[in-house]
Amino acid sequence: MIDKYEKPAAGNDELLFSEETVHDYRNTEKENPWKVIIADDQEEIHSVTKLVLDDFFFENKRLKFFSAYSGEETKKLVRENPDVAFILLDVVMETDDAGLEVVRYIREELKNNIVQIVLNTGQPGQAPEQEVITKYEINDYKSKTEFNARKLITSITASLRAYSLSHSLSQANIKLNSYRDHLEELVQARTAELEDTNRKLTLEINERIRAEKALKQSNEIQSNILAASPVGICLIINNSIEWVNDEMIEMFGFNSDSEYKNKDSRVFYPSDNEYQRIISVISDNLKAGKPVKVDAVFQRADGTTFFGNLNISSRNRNNYMDHSVMTISDITWRIQAEQDRIQKERLQGALEMSGSVCHELNQPLQYVSGSVEILLMDMTESDPLCASLRKIKSQVDRMGSITKKLMGITSYKTREYVGGRKIIDIDNASKDNPK
Repeated sequence: MIDKYEKPAAGNDELLFSEETVHDYRNTEKENPWKVIIADDQEEIHSVTKLVLDDFFFENKRLKFFSAYSGEETKKLVRENPDVAFILLDVVMETDDAGLEVVRYIREELKNNIVQIVLNTGQPGQAPEQEVITKYEINDYKSKTEFNARKLITSITASLRAYSLSHSLSQANIKLNSYRDHLEELVQARTAELEDTNRKLTLEINERIRAEKALKQSNEIQSNILAASPVGICLIINNSIEWVNDEMIEMFGFNSDSEYKNKDSRVFYPSDNEYQRIISVISDNLKAGKPVKVDAVFQRADGTTFFGNLNISSRNRNNYMDHSVMTISDITWRIQAEQDRIQKERLQGALEMSGSVCHELNQPLQYVSGSVEILLMDMTESDPLCASLRKIKSQVDRMGSITKKLMGITSYKTREYVGGRKIIDIDNASKDNPK
């Protein structure tokens, strides 16, 4: 029996894995291990891989191994374990391209884009690296002759980190979509409620117009009903404002009757352009026999503005200002909700883009950083290349801090860029920006 804390005996396995320091984490939390599939038709690959990674831990979780000896077995394991994090996949098994078919099946049919797949082949000529990386969605490509213990541990560490980030981002996207859907449901429910209220009020007002003589005799009742309405209501007669309810007075901040009584409805709008636009929409809808319902910008008595929804009911379709009832609902909340939705969509786009950039950059950055560290380990400070390598390492670390900021974006903030364009302000938008 081979002691898992000792170097394996020399032989063919030395071509696959070199000596690597093993850390003992046997007292670390062992729940919810990272699922790893070893897919290779050579039994020794399974044995040596498990031996090297037996005591490997990442984020306080150990590895749980699954062995597959063919492409079909690998597919079955992935179907049964959708949360598998890492697959060490041989290209040539029952067929020359069995491993490549597994990659296509996982990415295209199972739609699993976060599991980390590293191709491990003993016959590079069967699947040239450049062609495979270009055509298939793999995360790394290694030749068995160059894959030692250190590279295996480096590869699985980088892969598990990428999988963890991708999984976290996926869960965050699901939660954001849930919040967005809930907000849209609230907006739709509130809008439907207001529309239903407006329909009821319109029916009630139309009924009173058809019975104008009777309504005049019960003016006090009518005034009380309209005054208690949850929306602003205004009576227009002969192009002048004849009466407004309490809600309208509060909505526009009128202090006295003189601020609206016998004045043209132009007093409700902040500009002539907005006034003329609303008149045109109302006239066109009335002539076409359509209900008048239009969003507009209104102006309060103190000069401030707000968004409102305007409804007009008139018995004269050729001149609605002759005799009509106008209702106005404050929809500032709806506009704000729409702006919030747009802001959330922009933030979502920024998160998706930053996640994609980080996903693509992290692995090459880790490879360059690891390679430089290995080179520095074998050099003395007097070596003329040492200073250059340290500069390269410094720039790689700087790029790593940038990707960390990208992954920490929590708000949609921009800054001016060349040509008047706006770009994401990574420093101010990221929670990981040091203050």
